[in-house]
Amino acid sequence: MTLGDIDVAGEIIDLNFQLLRTQILLEEVLKHNADTLKLPSPEAMTEINEFALKSIQKKFPNMNIERKEQDGVGVEHTQE
Repeated sequence: MTLGDIDVAGEIIDLNFQLLRTQILLEEVLKHNADTLKLPSPEAMTEINEFALKSIQKKFPNMNIERKEQDGVGVEHTQE
Protein backbone atom coordinates (compact mmCIF):
# COMPACT_ATOMS: atom_id res chain seq x y z
CA MET A 1 0.00 0.00 0.00
CA THR A 2 1.38 3.37 -0.94
CA LEU A 3 0.40 6.83 0.16
CA GLY A 4 1.90 9.45 -2.10
CA ASP A 5 5.50 8.36 -2.46
CA ILE A 6 5.52 6.30 0.78
CA ASP A 7 5.24 2.49 0.89
CA VAL A 8 3.14 2.50 4.07
CA ALA A 9 3.09 -1.25 4.66
CA GLY A 10 6.84 -1.53 4.10
CA GLU A 11 7.53 1.40 6.41
CA ILE A 12 5.36 -0.08 9.17
CA ILE A 13 7.14 -3.44 8.95
CA ASP A 14 10.57 -1.78 8.85
CA LEU A 15 9.80 0.51 11.77
CA ASN A 16 8.39 -2.33 13.88
CA PHE A 17 11.53 -4.39 13.23
CA GLN A 18 13.81 -1.47 14.11
CA LEU A 19 11.81 -0.63 17.22
CA LEU A 20 11.79 -4.21 18.51
CA ARG A 21 15.51 -4.65 17.79
CA THR A 22 16.30 -1.40 19.58
CA GLN A 23 14.12 -2.36 22.55
CA ILE A 24 15.83 -5.74 22.90
CA LEU A 25 19.27 -4.15 22.59
CA LEU A 26 18.42 -1.52 25.20
CA GLU A 27 17.08 -4.13 27.60
CA GLU A 28 20.31 -6.13 27.23
CA VAL A 29 22.46 -3.05 27.83
CA LEU A 30 20.41 -2.14 30.90
CA LYS A 31 20.55 -5.69 32.25
CA HIS A 32 24.33 -5.94 31.90
CA ASN A 33 25.15 -2.42 33.10
CA ALA A 34 22.52 -1.67 35.75
CA ASP A 35 25.15 -0.95 38.44
CA THR A 36 27.07 1.66 36.46
CA LEU A 37 24.54 3.00 34.00
CA LYS A 38 23.94 6.75 33.95
CA LEU A 39 20.69 7.69 32.23
CA PRO A 40 20.34 10.85 30.12
CA SER A 41 19.27 14.00 31.91
CA PRO A 42 15.81 15.47 31.24
CA GLU A 43 17.52 18.15 29.12
CA ALA A 44 19.33 15.51 27.08
CA MET A 45 16.06 13.62 26.59
CA THR A 46 14.44 16.83 25.33
CA GLU A 47 17.27 17.21 22.80
CA ILE A 48 16.91 13.57 21.74
CA ASN A 49 13.15 14.01 21.26
CA GLU A 50 13.70 17.19 19.21
CA PHE A 51 16.30 15.46 17.04
CA ALA A 52 13.99 12.50 16.46
CA LEU A 53 11.07 14.77 15.58
CA LYS A 54 13.17 16.79 13.13
CA SER A 55 14.48 13.59 11.56
CA ILE A 56 10.94 12.29 11.01
CA GLN A 57 9.81 15.65 9.64
CA LYS A 58 12.74 15.60 7.20
CA LYS A 59 12.01 12.01 6.13
CA PHE A 60 8.31 12.77 5.58
CA PRO A 61 8.20 16.48 4.68
CA ASN A 62 4.67 16.43 3.28
CA MET A 63 3.03 14.72 6.26
CA ASN A 64 2.80 17.78 8.57
CA ILE A 65 4.13 15.82 11.55
CA GLU A 66 4.13 17.78 14.81
CA ARG A 67 4.67 17.16 18.52
CA LYS A 68 1.67 16.04 20.54
CA GLU A 69 0.63 18.72 23.02
CA GLN A 70 -0.90 16.52 25.72
CA ASP A 71 2.31 15.19 27.26
CA GLY A 72 5.10 16.52 25.07
CA VAL A 73 6.13 13.03 24.04
CA GLY A 74 5.54 11.45 20.67
CA VAL A 75 4.41 12.92 17.38
CA GLU A 76 1.20 13.13 15.46
CA HIS A 77 0.26 13.67 11.86
CA THR A 78 -1.89 16.70 11.28
CA GLN A 79 -3.98 16.93 8.14
CA GLU A 80 -4.62 20.20 6.40
